Amino acid sequence: MATYTYRALTQSGQLVSGQIAAPTEAEVRRRIEFLGLVPVETMPARDPSAAARFGLSFGGPKAADVTLFTRDLALLLRAGARLDEALELLTTDADLGRMKAVAQKVRADVLAGESLADALAAHPKLFPPVYVALVRVGEASGTMDRILELLAAERARAEELRRKVMEAIQYPAFVLVAAGGVLVFFLLFVMPQFSSVLRDMGAKLDPAVEVLLDLSDGLQAHTLEVGIAVVLIPLLAALALRRPGVRGAVFRVLARLPLIKTVLLFRRSAVFCRNLSILLGNGVTLTAALRIIVDVMSSGEEVSVWAKAGDKVRHGGRLSDAFSEGDVLPPMAIRMLRLGEETGQLALLSGRIADFYEEKLQRALSKVVAVIGPLAIVTISVVVGGLIVSVMTALLSVSQSIG
Repeated sequence: MATYTYRALTQSGQLVSGQIAAPTEAEVRRRIEFLGLVPVETMPARDPSAAARFGLSFGGPKAADVTLFTRDLALLLRAGARLDEALELLTTDADLGRMKAVAQKVRADVLAGESLADALAAHPKLFPPVYVALVRVGEASGTMDRILELLAAERARAEELRRKVMEAIQYPAFVLVAAGGVLVFFLLFVMPQFSSVLRDMGAKLDPAVEVLLDLSDGLQAHTLEVGIAVVLIPLLAALALRRPGVRGAVFRVLARLPLIKTVLLFRRSAVFCRNLSILLGNGVTLTAALRIIVDVMSSGEEVSVWAKAGDKVRHGGRLSDAFSEGDVLPPMAIRMLRLGEETGQLALLSGRIADFYEEKLQRALSKVVAVIGPLAIVTISVVVGGLIVSVMTALLSVSQSIG
């Protein structure tokens, strides 16, 4: 189905423009007239992928762009603008950047008769199921501006937490990369200086030094291949991690490590309880909220546990009992959910649980950083120091035999 751009006149003589996806240009004109507009001009829309073919595309919108779009749309609706007017204003906003094309498509779908939720659902990578569900609630209740303000605030909170997580990971990652760089430098430029001397003079070498000398010789003999591998391996790993199956396998492996397991548990609990609190607090039923959240949480590990828990609640079971059999949520979170069910304040308590585990997540990340960084430094220091001692011992033995 092709996409067409159009310009048309309203009943008051105002000129409007937009995009409509339709099989033919005649169908576009028919839809424009159905909306009570007078068509002025219709033409096929430019293919946005053409710019990408010539290297002019630099990726899609980021999470911060979606948050800005949400906040600005809420402000325009709160100011009294109609939905189509607000979307049209956003398409001309330079601050939106890469979200402008998405805003144009959303506006075209809305003008074609779709609801805002359906128009947003056509972009699942930008607008997750929880986002779309809340927009649908806002459309049904007439509180779209309030819902969008809530979404913008929660997205800003999530982005701040994500930023803190990335900052916590950057330090140990930098230390590990630097330590690896020191080891490679030692093998490529330091060990070869001693290799010929030690081997030609028949020095008695430790097995570890023998292994590292062989490794150094191998790296020097295949420097080009090693350089290509250093570039390609991270690129291939990044491409592989985009596949849900690969990400799930990586998460399952990481979840077995003690500290990483704790961090993933806290993050999972915070995400689940936060989404549950938002959905329940805005009138979504528990079964509908779980169906949406299970789709989000099942993208990683323990898919069957989330699906079974959702089925139990849909068949009349209690939420706390549904999650008591698996280990996807900690016992404290389950007890708090049970208390929320008994007191009828599940939305309120699940939000407080999310706050609690977000704080615990930040503390756990601090512990991981405190352990990994010094551990990497100590490890590489011991390895390099041991090698230097072994090499110097071998050199002393050679000098003594000569003397």
